[in-house]
Amino acid sequence: MTDEENRNANTVVDDGADASTPKKRGAGLSRREMLLAGATSAVALATEVGAQERKRAGAAVATKTVKGMPFRAFVRHGTQGEVVDLRLRDITPTQVVVRTRGSCGCYTVTTAVLGDAPVATPNIPNHSGMGIVEAVGAQVRRVRVGDRVLVSGTPWCGHCHQCLSGTPEWCNYLAPNGVPNDPIADMRDKTGVIEAAVIGGLSEIIVAYEEYCVPIFSDVPDEQIAMLGDTGAVGIAATDVYDPVQIGQNVVIFGAGPIGLAAVQGAKAKAAGQIIVVEPARTRREKALGFGATTVLDPNQDTATLVERIRGMCKARTDRLEAGGQVPGNNRFSMRGADLVIDCSGYDRFPPKVEPGPDPTGLLALRQAWEVTAPGGSLVTLAVQNGDIAFPGAIFCLSGRRIFGGQMAGMNVMRDTPRFITAMEKGQVDIGALVTSKRPLDQVKAAFQGVADRTELGVVITFPT
Repeated sequence: MTDEENRNANTVVDDGADASTPKKRGAGLSRREMLLAGATSAVALATEVGAQERKRAGAAVATKTVKGMPFRAFVRHGTQGEVVDLRLRDITPTQVVVRTRGSCGCYTVTTAVLGDAPVATPNIPNHSGMGIVEAVGAQVRRVRVGDRVLVSGTPWCGHCHQCLSGTPEWCNYLAPNGVPNDPIADMRDKTGVIEAAVIGGLSEIIVAYEEYCVPIFSDVPDEQIAMLGDTGAVGIAATDVYDPVQIGQNVVIFGAGPIGLAAVQGAKAKAAGQIIVVEPARTRREKALGFGATTVLDPNQDTATLVERIRGMCKARTDRLEAGGQVPGNNRFSMRGADLVIDCSGYDRFPPKVEPGPDPTGLLALRQAWEVTAPGGSLVTLAVQNGDIAFPGAIFCLSGRRIFGGQMAGMNVMRDTPRFITAMEKGQVDIGALVTSKRPLDQVKAAFQGVADRTELGVVITFPT
């Protein structure tokens, strides 16, 4: 068809108008000209949308000066730890200012809050929190001013090598790898203050990089969302991410603190066959039973036989191999054990006020956790031990045990946080039941003392709304 024929074919008449004044579809352009014009329009539209998005993202900073904003935070400086007045510095184009509503207290932070060892740089302890976005840098896209957000203990950028390779828990934005830990505020004497792990949390304001922020579209209470920044989410993820629990499988959990109890709930939600919890503190064993553990064991009782006892509990229904059975194995290569083992015990940073375990370093529990993992089973290590450990080389190499180092238990926080919130909304897991104390910022030391004593489970520092 010629260009002239194209133009004629695109001439139409509006029946409600003067027929002598035809309307031309494409204004008399050829199809080639129409396509070129359409492409140009699409580019123009995309350019305009992009400009609007940039204008939106940058508006919060442009319309509200954050530099000099006053707020209070618990700051470690010198050998001191106290709540002080701070003034916010400017933020970068990829940072988000969050007005904190809750920050869960992790046991690993107890020494930072309660200790008196000198620090080189004044810092705000902790590594998670949640709140409301007050301002965003000009390049931020994930969250908007007014959003309710979780500032997670691990980031997700979606485009670094680790995120693209299926190991998002080691996103390259994880501090101190991919982002600078520059001061976010000044003390009265103009000394700069940084946030521990570029997150902090024990503060009325969190300045977070976009990659750490997860928008929350739910009315789940603040303290429960705060628990997803670290402990609560980690326990659930341990049963769901690296090697998800399958119906009827045997799960063993060492330690019944908030992480271990969240793991109990995750295993129950997945319909595990047995959920065996090893915990020295009687009150925590009772809690584990209430959350769905099928058996609780005291590691102080029969310490030397604990491994064989658990292996026996996890044996197959028959020893007839041709009928799907299993033999015990020998002293070197036991064939029995749990499908999934999660170590949430850790070492004693402070002497506990509850029954202590048999080894304050945590290494015995780690070794037992490895030994009760079946050949081909999975061990997820979420605890921090004090010291080094050795394993027999042949068994370590040949037993087929899969070991996952648990940085946030492998979470992709943008993918997994909404799923966990749905489970909470449906009553499949009860993170709120892990919160045993809510304290204001001025009581942060008392709150963390309960965590250090292990008389508390989940402690959330709360802030006025």
